[in-house]
Formats: sequence, structure tokens, C-alpha cells
Amino acid sequence: MRTSHRLAVLGAGLLAAALPAAAQAPSADSIIALNVAARGGLARLRAVRSQRMVGVIVLANGARGVDTVELARPGRVRTTVHFRQGVLIQAADGSVAWTLNPFAGDTAPHPVTGDAARAIEAGADLDGPLVNHAAKGNRVTYAGVDTADGKPSWALDVVTAAGLHDRYYIDTVAHLQRKWIGIRPAGRDTLVFESYFRHWRRVDGVMIAFRIDSDTRGRRGGQHIQFTSAALDVPIDSARFRLPR
Repeated sequence: MRTSHRLAVLGAGLLAAALPAAAQAPSADSIIALNVAARGGLARLRAVRSQRMVGVIVLANGARGVDTVELARPGRVRTTVHFRQGVLIQAADGSVAWTLNPFAGDTAPHPVTGDAARAIEAGADLDGPLVNHAAKGNRVTYAGVDTADGKPSWALDVVTAAGLHDRYYIDTVAHLQRKWIGIRPAGRDTLVFESYFRHWRRVDGVMIAFRIDSDTRGRRGGQHIQFTSAALDVPIDSARFRLPR
């Protein structure tokens, strides 16, 4: 072997060894394991029975409201936003999804089905769709390295058991989620939503994003949520999640 060829082969080997993990096509499961560890570890995440977060939401039109998000196992979620003009609620109790939206003309809470129900129910998973994804029926595939919020991030494509198509961006260094993209049908159109997760803090052993900035591709404006408090394992009456009679 000529000296120049040996050096080229040696150099290629050294380069491969020196490349960061992000460049060596890690598996989806290995990325998820890093993300779970960064969030607090699997045992701690699964031990959480409920969560309540309170903050301020600002919409594109400048409207501001007090936003309260409550979750509880199994599969229960309620978002309540108090605007000056009225109270907006979206909730699911594990079997029925419902809403009260006075801005859409609602005068009473009512159940929702189809895409609207799936969108609400997707937010009811306390662990998130990546944790124990196979048992949940979610398909996760590695989609390469990208940049999210200025940070190198692994992209994971997720098709949930309910048929939702999402992409999650996991920071290659901090291993926390930086970005989410969701593709959702809207009548004859397809909307692409984007959310950025910022201001991560540790709450009772679990990392939580205290700021979420969202927008819709091709549409002006967006919404910004700044949480001011987060609490785990708080008592939440199960009636909070049920459709009022």
C-alpha cells in the first residue's frame, strides 16, 4: 500500500472517530433514551400522576388571557383560558373530548370528534408520545440532523396511533426538545403548526419548558405562552375533565 493511500485511510478513520454523535446516524430509540434521561429519567416521569401549569397566553391579535393546563393519568387533559371576553376550554376525560369556545359562538360545552378530538387528546399524554412509543402504537423514525432554535438537533418523525403526523427536534447536546412540527388537516387544507420550547426548568425532578412560542406556516401571527408556575402530583378533581351535563 502506498504511503499516501495509507495516510488517506488513516485520516478517514480518525475523522469518523472524531465526528460527533449527531453525525453518526443514531437510532431513534437511543435519542429517546437521552431525551428521557435529560427530562428526569423514566422512573421519575412515570411516577408523576398529575400536572398543573399556570401562565399567560398572548394571541396574534394582542388578546391576553390566563392559561391553566391540567393533566392527569390516564389520558386526561384540560386547558382553560380566561380572556376578558370569555372563557375558552378544551378538555378530554380519556373517552370524550369536548370544548367550550365562546369566540366560535358556543353557548355551552359540547363534545367534539374527528380531527378536533384527536388534537385535544394528543395533549393528554403526560409522558409524551416518544416514551414507550411502540406500546402506544406510535411509529418513530430518525429523520436526520437539523437546526432548531439555533441549536443542532436530531429530528424524529412520529406517526401516532391516532394517525397524527409530527416531527420532534431533540437538542444534540442538552437532549431536550427544542421544536415540534405538527401536520393537521383543516377542511380541504392541510396546516403545518410549529412550536418552540424554551426556558426549561427543573420542577420536582422533572424538566419542564416554561415558554412555548407557536405559529402556523403561511399565516400571520402566532401565540406565546409564558408559564409562571408548574406543580406535579397536585390533586385534581376528575370532574374537571368531564363534559358538564
